[in-house]
Amino acid sequence: MMIQSINSLIMSKFNLMFISVLCIVPFVQCEAGTNIDEIKYAVVLNDTIKGDKSKNTKIEQCLIGEWFIPHAADINITFNEDRTFVFNDFNIKTEEIEVLHGTFKLSGNELILKYDNKPQQTFKFEKGKGADNNYYITKGKKYYFVKGDISL
Repeated sequence: MMIQSINSLIMSKFNLMFISVLCIVPFVQCEAGTNIDEIKYAVVLNDTIKGDKSKNTKIEQCLIGEWFIPHAADINITFNEDRTFVFNDFNIKTEEIEVLHGTFKLSGNELILKYDNKPQQTFKFEKGKGADNNYYITKGKKYYFVKGDISL
């Protein structure tokens, strides 16, 4: 009876250890994969990454997603991984929201929107100051975009 009790205790500890290892292995593999990718590129001073031009840089990855103007969420931009965008902007002349499409280019902290049907526009894409690790898209006092956590 005592031996069964000891065997049962050993098996339960073994099972607990085995389950712990199974839970840790995916995180270790994910971290190892990240490190391998980082070795392929050289970081330059303006926080962008040199590498294959067809792939998005580390900073461009921060740009991908939905951006909106706080308290005016109807004005928003969605940046896609294929370097295209959809910009829902307010047209002052028509007093309506207009949907603009095009491609974007990030050069340093300049975000250039090349529209399909109008002249290009340049915004600033900058990281917050101090402890603020968020990025912001701005253009004068008219545009101030923050990244959203949910799809618009």
